[in-house]
Amino acid sequence: MSEELIGPVQLSLRIRHPAIDPGEISTAIGVEPEHCFKAGDARTSSSQGRRAGLHSQSYWLAPITAESWAEPDPDPAFLSVIAGRYSGHNLAPSEEHLRQAAQSLRSRSVEANLFYCLQRLNTRHAFLERIQSEGGDVSLLLGLAHDSATDFTLPVAMSRLLVKLGISLEFKFEAAEEGESSSQLLA
Repeated sequence: MSEELIGPVQLSLRIRHPAIDPGEISTAIGVEPEHCFKAGDARTSSSQGRRAGLHSQSYWLAPITAESWAEPDPDPAFLSVIAGRYSGHNLAPSEEHLRQAAQSLRSRSVEANLFYCLQRLNTRHAFLERIQSEGGDVSLLLGLAHDSATDFTLPVAMSRLLVKLGISLEFKFEAAEEGESSSQLLA
């Protein structure tokens, strides 16, 4: 598994559903969206602000970072899983040391950031199952600048967690331009 530092990377969570209120998604996930609308809301046309029908489904999109989650990490066991994901790291016994180790690992590699996000979403498994059972879908969008990671491995444990949670993983590789921010990668 690559341990190089991540460059311009953007991880976003996208949920589409036939009718759910986006506020309910925000509450259940614990993250505020960058963009959302509810099924039945009026669409506005880009030309002269005219109405162009109604949205046929609810849509919710939020960039995901370690700082995105409104509440702190759930418990020391969760932090231990994150920190213990990488062999050779000394796991300190205190919760604060585990938090620091997990924060450090999340910022070190694409894989660590993705694993952290999946572990957080795993605590919301029942909600994600509900979304899917009602005809919705959940995707993680991983935007990477071409030069941000030379190697990327999706370990079996992460693949299993994606399957368990019913989450699709979509990759978008962009040529990073001088001065381009990571938020522009998935715009």
